Amino acid sequence: MRPSLEDIPDEIVRHILLFLPPQDTLANFQLISRRYYHLANEPLLWRWHCRSSFRYWHPEHKLQEKLAALASSVDWRRLWVTRKRRNDKAARLLDRIISTKLGQLRNMQGICELGYDVKDYLLEQCHVDDSAEDVLARRYHANTALDSIHRGVAVELWSRYQGQALSFEGLDTALGAFDMFVLRDQEQDLDYVVRALDALAQRFKAEHPGFEDLSTRNKALSLVRWLRANHLTGMDDPEINYRNLRNCLIGHALSDETHPSLPIISSAIFTCIAERLGMAAFCLAFPSHVHAAVYAPPGRDLDGDETDDTDGERKRMCLDPYGSDHEVTLGDLRLRLVEFGWTQGTDAFLKPSPVPMIVQRTGQNIKATHDTVENLTENDILQSAMKSLRSGHPVLNMDAAVYASMWAELLLKQTSSFHWDSNLVSFLQKFALSRSEDVWIVQKYLVPLYDRFITSRPNPRPRIGWQNVHEILAMLENLDNRRPEVSRRYTEDISTRVRYKIGQVFRHRRYGYIGIINGWAAMGSSSLPMPHYLDTADAEEEGDVFDPTESVHASMMGPQRTYYTGFNARKSAVDRLRVAQENVVIVTDPRLIPDELMFMAGKFFRRFDAETCTFVSNIRESYPDD
Repeated sequence: MRPSLEDIPDEIVRHILLFLPPQDTLANFQLISRRYYHLANEPLLWRWHCRSSFRYWHPEHKLQEKLAALASSVDWRRLWVTRKRRNDKAARLLDRIISTKLGQLRNMQGICELGYDVKDYLLEQCHVDDSAEDVLARRYHANTALDSIHRGVAVELWSRYQGQALSFEGLDTALGAFDMFVLRDQEQDLDYVVRALDALAQRFKAEHPGFEDLSTRNKALSLVRWLRANHLTGMDDPEINYRNLRNCLIGHALSDETHPSLPIISSAIFTCIAERLGMAAFCLAFPSHVHAAVYAPPGRDLDGDETDDTDGERKRMCLDPYGSDHEVTLGDLRLRLVEFGWTQGTDAFLKPSPVPMIVQRTGQNIKATHDTVENLTENDILQSAMKSLRSGHPVLNMDAAVYASMWAELLLKQTSSFHWDSNLVSFLQKFALSRSEDVWIVQKYLVPLYDRFITSRPNPRPRIGWQNVHEILAMLENLDNRRPEVSRRYTEDISTRVRYKIGQVFRHRRYGYIGIINGWAAMGSSSLPMPHYLDTADAEEEGDVFDPTESVHASMMGPQRTYYTGFNARKSAVDRLRVAQENVVIVTDPRLIPDELMFMAGKFFRRFDAETCTFVSNIRESYPDD
């Protein structure tokens, strides 16, 4: 009798199915026979496929609850199919984004709204092989979508604090939201921050078996000394490193080998671990240097004795996890306030600060770092070090962190505040000009706040342009639906006038930066892609005034000259900088191209041709002859 597939025992078939691609199981294997159909659709098999095929999951799936339940109570096969279909949808949308500029924002929004369900796929595209025909474009747009998804998670979390100005809940994740803006393809997301703090609390308890028997004072001192002994707070060489961007990020502080952090982050780390150990701990937004406070439990003082006091020296102690192993007395802090010039209302600085206040204070520290970096000379080696994180390019990291601080201010400042919109104009400019992929986030989270703020104002004034969120969103939608204007080399005169082509690398004759050509106009600047911005060198030559927030007006000499647009790593927020042809010096050595420029090139180009030192255009809709 000839052997048959039906003779194979169920146990062996089940083992084979673990190694068979799930899509092949659905398309072929389950169709072999009724018996194989049942074996191919067992819940345990598809639960295994869900766990092995996908690492990241949208919260809507409540994966941990499903994993804790009986396998037969969950339709794991359908769940796997749902995830696969979402990946397929993301792949189609990414292909459209790469193939055409028309509807690019709409397609990007389609990917981002799928959230963490497509993070696995996007990570694959972020690291697509160098041999891919569109490697730069694919990596760039996949990173752009992934970054926007991460920002969406952070913004959603911060949005919960509207109407909760005095909330003390969720300090760890509220600060971790800043890390999401610079996460890139790394693992230190919100879940990582929570797990890292949980692990530190467990480690501390394991090393202090008698901890529960200590008084509140000794518990707090034991923890702060342990943190400092393990270099989990503070930083090395603060006179040099204090304003480094990484010191503002709790996720970075927890994961970095040296754990550098500002006083506000050091205090937050102490506070979050103290809470996990059962202490009532809070941050104090003390001027110039955030501290931590620990309160004794009701009916007891800090030393464990009975007391009827509800506050004061016996109930509350202050600590400086950043810089000291010892308690800081309230008297010392009050004296310091007097030295700062505060003589009234000083108790406000000695009371627990709610989470929204600590988050906004962190945002202010990020802005202070940005301002410090801007004041350094461009050749200063400290500038790059101050902006460097575990991943990403320093210039892009700094820009993303400042953007995060803008979001934090809008979301955590209550709309009932008269000055809620104080940074709205600068935020909308940064969003529209360099973060337009976040249109879905703005629509979902900022528009309701904006509308609430406007309707709450007595006799609101008309708001136009950069003051009106709805107008900016409408502008972006119109641009997204507009077919690209075509510039062709129709005549010999145009070909003669326009010496250089899209994708050529150049050095600015006067300022020396390296850039890539991504637009041109044969006779004057009026036909250059809009918006574009005027290079300082050309502004001086032509008598124009450089204004980074406004598009360029044609100069008196413009019609007689040939212009290009290009972008460079120094101005990451400006991707079309106008340059006169006389200032273009072509570069033929690939080694001169900065790494961050190679990444940014994916917005306009498919790949890099090292032999010719040119980028292969992905904007042929606008420049078909280049």
